[in-house]
Amino acid sequence: MSVDARIPGEVADVLRYYVYALRDPRDGKVFYVGKGIGDRINAHVREAGADLASERAKIRTINEIEASGQPVDLLFLRTGIEDEHTAFIVEQAVIDAFHADHHPLTNLVRGHHSGQHGLATLPAVVARHQAKPCPPIPEPVIMLKIQNGWRADMNEREIYDATRGHWKIAGWVRDRAAYALGIAYGIVRGAYRVDSWFPSEMPWDEGKDRWGFIGDPAPELAHLPGTQVRDAFPNQVMYRRFLDGYPGSRDTGASDA
Repeated sequence: MSVDARIPGEVADVLRYYVYALRDPRDGKVFYVGKGIGDRINAHVREAGADLASERAKIRTINEIEASGQPVDLLFLRTGIEDEHTAFIVEQAVIDAFHADHHPLTNLVRGHHSGQHGLATLPAVVARHQAKPCPPIPEPVIMLKIQNGWRADMNEREIYDATRGHWKIAGWVRDRAAYALGIAYGIVRGAYRVDSWFPSEMPWDEGKDRWGFIGDPAPELAHLPGTQVRDAFPNQVMYRRFLDGYPGSRDTGASDA
């Protein structure tokens, strides 16, 4: 016994994309979650009736329900989703919520990009997305924190301007530094050759011995932006650090530098 309430076109227009569940009326448990548009929610019941020999868990469950004389419960979990991509995300989140509760589903696939964005523990997510350690830098380098005013949408010129100064830099450091790295929240954002230094002419820097540098992006260090150097700043107070060669970053966790 199946209930096949066809979805009229005007209703489908309102529903747009949706996420739905199939529920077993015998025990009240959801056994399948999917996303669809139009009349998709009814398709599984029709497939079951046309494919009685199927061994797929979903079809077998539908067949068992109908053999008991009851219809499958068809449930909308969320309607009015504007696009398929968003519907995939909602579907995956619902499936993962069931898995997190150790609730078995007959879905053969865990959801769209589940391995990349789906159910995971906190340590697993940190490991999945954490920046890779910065490799060794054999030349003298000065690392400069630019996180005050840092924005994720800053273009290359803005990152360079934030990195170049002005800073309180000792003369011997200015003489030796071959490269400068702009650092925000422990992550390398820009890597530059240092060609020369100039004293700040900003009125608020008068008498403070603050300097900026003139340089260019360093193509030989183009692999550094996006890597982490958190171990280079052992405390939160430091805003610049000169190193006569950097040995490479250790994995120090995800705390801010």
